[in-house]
Amino acid sequence: MTGLLAITLTGMLAAPATAITMGDGAVDGRRIEPYDLEWRQCSLQDGAWVDLGPLRESAVEIGEVALRVRQETTRPDGGQVIATTYFDRTSLSPLRIEQNVTTATGEPVARAEFALGPDGYEGMARRGGKSQQRSGAITRNMYQGAALGLPLATLDPSKAPFIFDASMMGFNATYRVEATLAGTETLRYRGEAVEVVLIDLRWEHNEIGDVYPPGPDASGGRFWIAQSPPEGFPYVPKYKTDSYAVEFIADTCAVSDEAQSE
Repeated sequence: MTGLLAITLTGMLAAPATAITMGDGAVDGRRIEPYDLEWRQCSLQDGAWVDLGPLRESAVEIGEVALRVRQETTRPDGGQVIATTYFDRTSLSPLRIEQNVTTATGEPVARAEFALGPDGYEGMARRGGKSQQRSGAITRNMYQGAALGLPLATLDPSKAPFIFDASMMGFNATYRVEATLAGTETLRYRGEAVEVVLIDLRWEHNEIGDVYPPGPDASGGRFWIAQSPPEGFPYVPKYKTDSYAVEFIADTCAVSDEAQSE
């Protein structure tokens, strides 16, 4: 780290956090262009990074009012998980969340559909032929934790650190999140240099009080953000915690292949 960058980062980290609320204009989802790309996932198990299968994510505009983000994961056993979120096009407020799980042969395992409002959500979850009505405190005023890189990609990093509300529907949990600037990095893609911003996240679980510390070697994790990516390159090339990584350019997840070839 250069002295100038160190001084800049120290000043930013010492600055008070910029509070972001849904729809205040700090996040502008209109900056996100449609895409359809594939990442690689892995998790740390018994000291080794183990392949979790590919993650394909696409973003499609629905008229001028919504952005549909679909994440398709194919597990090593051939089963598939498709998670779809419909966002308000400008604020990236999550309006509707759907999840569909199937076996390798396409047989249904589980399905869930939830509509989010200003005061909570409601919907239905189905598994094993049984349906259950569900509701909770997650609202459209909280950023969708499973796609948090997209709103981060629209923020002005010079105003970091940021603090905002987020949710994880899969855990029925809400969080207070602080995002801090951890520097920059240059990635190589098809012979081109791509500068990315490093954003570390500290999550505080509102319901049970647990804290997930920031950084790629902690449970809070780090995002690699490309605010103006070249064609074919994602806004979020990587996210990593101490036990999970998803990346567009093989790095952490390549370790498992190298270990298996030895």
